[in-house]
Amino acid sequence: MTSSAPALSTDRTAGTRDRALTAARASILEIGATRTTMVEVARRSGVGRTTLYRHWPDITALFADLLTRELTAIVERVDPALPDSEPGDADELVRLLCTFADEVRTDPLLDAFRRHESEMLSEYVFHRLGTSQRRLIDVLRGLLSHAQATDPRLAGRDADRTATMLFLAIQGLVLSAPLADPPLDPATWRTELHLLIKGYLGL
Repeated sequence: MTSSAPALSTDRTAGTRDRALTAARASILEIGATRTTMVEVARRSGVGRTTLYRHWPDITALFADLLTRELTAIVERVDPALPDSEPGDADELVRLLCTFADEVRTDPLLDAFRRHESEMLSEYVFHRLGTSQRRLIDVLRGLLSHAQATDPRLAGRDADRTATMLFLAIQGLVLSAPLADPPLDPATWRTELHLLIKGYLGL
């Protein structure tokens, strides 16, 4: 008879991490990222500080995992079938990208980080790609490959290079979106983003 202890242990660990991340998210939205500490997360989540430090060496590492979870949730909100769905053609791909970018632009947690944790975000914008960023590039690469199989307008494009370039462009546009309002109010921003992506893909 196979023991279920390892599975139970894994479930318990995942549950502990999820409780801590959920508490951190609530804290950031309520009192801000600067005042959200490991002590505060422990208090809100009921997870001991010693346990928290077994999962994350510091609050910045916890924030990084929280961002990954938030972006993954946004992808699933845009299309629950992602990243395994197959866009019918390039136009559908553009629609998905614009919808995702708009969801990220208006996400309250991402907005809080943009306003109060710009130094942490700059690490991932200017110095290295984080886990969530690499995961999003992988999703985008898969979507591009699916669209290429059905739409001859995308024939010959390198999916890896195109996915990376699109991600970097969209990331910069999303993070800087508030700086351009006006003249780019939210509706206009999305319209112009749609034109920009179509132009890059040669549609």
